[in-house]
Amino acid sequence: MRLWLLTLLLAAAPLAAAPTATTLPAHPLIERTRDAQHLNFDLVFANDGDQPLELTGLEVTLFDREGRFFSQRRLDRNGDSTTMSLATLPNRTLPAKGRLVVFNPFASFAGDAWLGDLRYVATFRQGEDGPESKVELRVAPEAFAPKTALRLPLDGEIFVHDGHDLLAHHRRLDITGGMTTHFGINANFMRYAHDFTIADAQGKLYRTDGATPEDWYGFGAPVHATGDGIVRAMRDGARDNRKGGPPPFEQDAIMKDLTLFLGNYVVIDHGNGEYSLFAHLKQGSVRVREGQRVKQGEVIGAMGMSGDAFLVHLHYQLQSGPKWEEGLPAYFANVQVKTGDAWSAQYTGPVDSGDLVR
Repeated sequence: MRLWLLTLLLAAAPLAAAPTATTLPAHPLIERTRDAQHLNFDLVFANDGDQPLELTGLEVTLFDREGRFFSQRRLDRNGDSTTMSLATLPNRTLPAKGRLVVFNPFASFAGDAWLGDLRYVATFRQGEDGPESKVELRVAPEAFAPKTALRLPLDGEIFVHDGHDLLAHHRRLDITGGMTTHFGINANFMRYAHDFTIADAQGKLYRTDGATPEDWYGFGAPVHATGDGIVRAMRDGARDNRKGGPPPFEQDAIMKDLTLFLGNYVVIDHGNGEYSLFAHLKQGSVRVREGQRVKQGEVIGAMGMSGDAFLVHLHYQLQSGPKWEEGLPAYFANVQVKTGDAWSAQYTGPVDSGDLVR
């Protein structure tokens, strides 16, 4: 190919527009567990250009208090399309004039690591062999300081069927999705949510085949207020589901009222911008009404299977508002985790997926 023709073709090819990056939430939190620290936030990339971009690399660098690098992690394209570490990110295409949500893959760190200064660098490519562009984002997470003293919402031994670790569905709410866009949701209200259940010694959740809610060990278990507060919202009339049964509402109904997926629920305002949501409660079990003041430990309802629930469980989350605002870490007091032949020492902090706690 003649040099002048190659130059002409290169000049005609549109250059990749540099994307921009933000975090969701805007001020990421550090969640402190018994023996580690977790960063539960999203990276949101925006593309104002006319061409889609493909994410081809992502790295995070940790700096100490004096600005010196001490650790770095990365995802890249080493390997083939199935073995490269970047393949662990399910969504890597940044649409033209669109956004891409990446759930921060660098989520867990040692308990003594300093996480106050992080540099994220994302590399994008336009097409398979097109130009590359990089976007850099500096993040300064802060340790979460709870304002409300919380207790676990159930008594006895509790199995955390689903929590908010990196693989949990609560963690993975895409604010660019059809449902979230329809309702104008721009935060992950489930970011630190839990699905609490009751299991037997073999880890089974029901006695026989689970065909009816009554067959599940947790059905009807008393649900307690996690902290003092005022009831801001509730519902009590939704029927309990059946295992494998159809959703209890039509698609057009939930597109008008998203709270239908909660089933029977209670929202408690603890003050200081912290709210507890209890969802999927048993039909007819809710004991509180809007405006009622409740005390920590008071029974507010019972575990059920109402709303968008495929198993009997209590969905619980702490959040920063009464509706669909950002989630907050829930630090429960006097918690013990089963470690095998024994229980851990009591601590105040979060629980997560797979834990058996009391």
